[in-house]
Amino acid sequence: MSSFLGFGKSNESASAGAAAAAVNPVAEQIKQSIVTELSTAYATTLINSLTENCFDKCYQGRNFTSGDQCVEDCSAKFMRSWNLVSRSYIGRINEGGN
Repeated sequence: MSSFLGFGKSNESASAGAAAAAVNPVAEQIKQSIVTELSTAYATTLINSLTENCFDKCYQGRNFTSGDQCVEDCSAKFMRSWNLVSRSYIGRINEGGN
């Protein structure tokens, strides 16, 4: 709505600004929810992969006495590898997805 000397435009701008401000908290809440869900999925994948790669390998059968050091060594190696891959992946995302 336009009025004499442009006063109507400032009212429209104020209304649009208020609407955008009202949407921002909702958008931020959605973003935070997505980040939380992705973090949970990431942690679940990490634990499942660690279990598949270390516990299953080190505790074949029911011999629980000899597997402790194996799991410790395997877990440390797995976490180093996981972190290296994660840093590389994040670096590629930050470069533009190439």
